[in-house]
Amino acid sequence: MYLNNKYSVPRSFLLLSFCFCFTTVKAQVIDNAGLKSTISAIATKSKQMPIEKVYLQFDKPYYSLGDVMHLRAYLLDADFLTLSVRSGLLYVELDNTDNKSVKRIMVPLATGIGWADIALNERDFPEGSYTLRAYTNWNRNFGEDYIFKKSFYISPATDQSLLVSTGFKLENNNLQANLQFTNLNKQPVTGHIQLVATDEKRTLYKSVVNLEANGRTDINFSVPEKTDVKRLYIIATEVSNGTSGRSAMIPVTINRPENIDIKFIPEGGSMVAGLPSLIGFKATGEDGKGIDISGSIYSGKQQQLATFKSIHKGIGSFEFTPQAGENYVARINLPGGANKNYPLPIVNPTGTTLKIIPKGNDSITITLTASATSTTPYYLIGQARGVVCYATLISFNNATVKKTIAKDLFPSGISRFTLLNTTHQSLNERMVYINHNDNLKINISPNKANYTTRDSVGLNLLVTDKDGKPQRGTFSVAVTDDGQLKADSTTNNMLNYLLLTSDLKDEVEDPGYYFSGNALALDAMLLTQIPAGNSWKDIFDPKGQLPTYSAEPEFAIQGKVTNVFNKPVPQSIVMLLSKKPALVLDAVTDDNGQFIFKGFVPVDSGAFLIQAKDKHGKTSNTGIEVNTFKSPVFTSVIARQTPWYVNSDTVLINNAIEQLARRKQENAPNRRNRQLREVEIRDTKIVSRSKNLNGPGEADQVLNLEDMDKAGKMTLRQLLMQKVNGFTTGQVKYPPNNLGRTSRNDPQYRISYKINDKEARFVFDGMDLDYFYYPPDIQTGITQRRQMGGTKPAYNSLSEDWKRYVDDFIDYFTAEEISGIEVMYNPKYTGSYINQYLPGEQASPGVSERYAYIEITTRTGQGPFMKKMSGTYIYKPIPFTLPKKFSSPQYMQRNSSMGLGTDLRSTIFWGPNITTDVTGKASLSFYSADKPGGYTLTIEGMDLNGDAGSQKQKIKIAPK
Repeated sequence: MYLNNKYSVPRSFLLLSFCFCFTTVKAQVIDNAGLKSTISAIATKSKQMPIEKVYLQFDKPYYSLGDVMHLRAYLLDADFLTLSVRSGLLYVELDNTDNKSVKRIMVPLATGIGWADIALNERDFPEGSYTLRAYTNWNRNFGEDYIFKKSFYISPATDQSLLVSTGFKLENNNLQANLQFTNLNKQPVTGHIQLVATDEKRTLYKSVVNLEANGRTDINFSVPEKTDVKRLYIIATEVSNGTSGRSAMIPVTINRPENIDIKFIPEGGSMVAGLPSLIGFKATGEDGKGIDISGSIYSGKQQQLATFKSIHKGIGSFEFTPQAGENYVARINLPGGANKNYPLPIVNPTGTTLKIIPKGNDSITITLTASATSTTPYYLIGQARGVVCYATLISFNNATVKKTIAKDLFPSGISRFTLLNTTHQSLNERMVYINHNDNLKINISPNKANYTTRDSVGLNLLVTDKDGKPQRGTFSVAVTDDGQLKADSTTNNMLNYLLLTSDLKDEVEDPGYYFSGNALALDAMLLTQIPAGNSWKDIFDPKGQLPTYSAEPEFAIQGKVTNVFNKPVPQSIVMLLSKKPALVLDAVTDDNGQFIFKGFVPVDSGAFLIQAKDKHGKTSNTGIEVNTFKSPVFTSVIARQTPWYVNSDTVLINNAIEQLARRKQENAPNRRNRQLREVEIRDTKIVSRSKNLNGPGEADQVLNLEDMDKAGKMTLRQLLMQKVNGFTTGQVKYPPNNLGRTSRNDPQYRISYKINDKEARFVFDGMDLDYFYYPPDIQTGITQRRQMGGTKPAYNSLSEDWKRYVDDFIDYFTAEEISGIEVMYNPKYTGSYINQYLPGEQASPGVSERYAYIEITTRTGQGPFMKKMSGTYIYKPIPFTLPKKFSSPQYMQRNSSMGLGTDLRSTIFWGPNITTDVTGKASLSFYSADKPGGYTLTIEGMDLNGDAGSQKQKIKIAPK
């Protein structure tokens, strides 16, 4: 029994599964081979398709525009919950309500651990609901079952924010909206406000109304039939003197009682005539959230047979014995005295049932009942985390069979019991939660009894197992301000995710509630759920279900070299070049023309130049195909989130006020006098999908899609020469770092393109063309492009190399392939480009007068994509994000009073990599901020044996 030895817990139940089933069957000769075959099939599938689980801890529960999201990732093997080494890359993406990715990054994992930061800037994230998804490539083999998800609403927090209290009612396709508007100080907003109702596809209502003295207004409008009410929004915008002011996007929340949806799920899967059954139920409203109900069960003769009432979020259960030939309905009590009938599942005249009842703290009783006796053998299989922990033959010589099973055969978490027939059809299935209370114990000891604002806070951690033995492990720590953030105990944490919700297909509301000790509610919730992972059909499929997606233990660039007939080119020399990181690698293709580069880590926004030569040293006869990441298509519908400013509570409003004050402090100049910016009024052209660092259309000159259409088949070079003001060729000095010069004897000037007196630099879809330029080789004195078999001839003058490199691109593209061109000439526009692409030259004197930038937006959005050029390919992977150290102030004696009242952090401290030593101890420290009140400490992590821990604790901060 593995619980007798803490360190053998995960390992023994795998071996026990086989030992137990064989000793059980030894006394029963009936179909022993069939039971062995069944267990073997489950083990084979588990070996073929091992499951990985991803869990993320965040620095705080919700975010606003301008925040930086800090996260720590844990990747675990699902069977023993040990840190996984199968995958070394984690994909993290933020998707909008249409499941379209807005931001996607790669996070490197080292032995299952990684962390990252995501800046929630206004350019990338329009206000709205978002779902964060995290997954490995291997996770995708299981659909969306094991993809980590977290949803939230990203909205701005500004002094222009409107607070809105709402009430909605929809009857006979007429929507009544009751709205009340206030400012952040809860003072009523008065005057005129424009209200626009939309279902994200069309405008359903538009009007300018005059708010009452208390900020209220009531509106009514028609909603067409079949409108998706989950997509209804009202956009409110203040109107004054013909100009627009503050605005708010208000989700319309409709929950008509008559549209409550209820699922009834009999224990074991079906109701059988004459056999008692526990019926689980779940009620949800139109917004997809659980809604509490009560009601009664009636027979076809309108006889009341049972009553029921939900326990939590519309979930509950009741006992019931159905009879043959009856059709039952559940009558739900609706507000106002009305009621509505819902049919119960049909009653099967014959069949089997499976019932589980806990028996003390150490065992469970499984009762299997058949409508008739039978000598046909059945298999009862008990699994946990995809591993067989119990198996036995069942024979219904008597109509009822009872089995008492020790809980310590199973690890903590969900166990799944299934009754199978000899053809491997699942007849009954039931999930049960087993809790050994063996999670890690995390003790947090403050270094002193009392803290004040701007005080040094020291914390000592002690991590032990359930028996008090110290444990080495890895942990992440977040400290947040209770005055700005609500630390809800019912939300997901590491324990309830790994042991409960990650093994279920459907979302669980308030998962922490089910760990509060209400065993009846937890059991009822499991009755209404479907287990995640492999189905029985997949397990016993004779063809087997092989993985579609391979595991990625590390970052690699793989591809294939082909000839003009699209046949593989073996023994082709392939070179990989990069400036960030600095790399020059080579490889030789195999017999199938395949190549691979690995053993290095790219940087954020890195790009790689790949060139291939055939056995004759020519590139003109080869083509390159690179295995690029194909984005998954998600279909799961995530309930939209509500903005912080709708029906806000005090904590949410405080968070907005403090964030606003903090950002004002961050943006305030440190000088007394501030020169006002020059205001330029112009008719701005916009380039769709532009990667302009200043924002689309923010440039000195813009050529949009209409200009491109007029240019027709004109090459990009012709277009630039004719349409861009001051564009020409000429001599320019080499960059300050002498990039492109091999010795002092080389020319000091190179031939380049210019805009007036500045050198023109080209950016395609946010990709700097200069990034891919490789200057003359320092050792050999010949250009790398020639060394690699470049398409241009040898040059008499090295100073011409740069221009000819650029010509490869601007002579290839035509206006038909471009959707816009933006020219940055003045420092107000070139500054952001110099910061991005020339970070080492930012402080060089006159650098802003040296360069002009041309942002070119192609219709494909793939940048200077060089698959078009024989033997050459530019590969830009998903940004590989390496986190920055969390920045927090350090208050010493000399600065303890500087800028008092300006430290308004909501995340006080974020430590993504805290490690306990052999004594189970670790320590950390940080400084408190300027607001007295309470802080919540959240610590989560793993030891080396597959045990997790999650702990919340409060500390108080008093005023000085």
